[in-house]
Amino acid sequence: MKFKLPRRQRKSFETISGKTIETNLNKKEALEIFEMVKEIYSSAPNTFGSAKGKKEDALEMLMIISDQISKEYKDCEVIWRQGVPEITKVKDL
Repeated sequence: MKFKLPRRQRKSFETISGKTIETNLNKKEALEIFEMVKEIYSSAPNTFGSAKGKKEDALEMLMIISDQISKEYKDCEVIWRQGVPEITKVKDL
């Protein structure tokens, strides 16, 4: 699968994952990248009151990536815990 991200997210994606946006990813790689972005989000400092912050960018990327993974792989489902998406593999086909 290839992630389809907005232009403002592409450079961050390539920096975090170490792969270009055009790279075809398998399920394992996609889930690893999701976990990398989630780790960046959890370690980013809070940015209260700023127009743009790293934490908000990481959360936006998490939402986009989790949605695309759940649509691509039917055995993955997105659940929200305290406003942060998590991917679970609850659907057995």
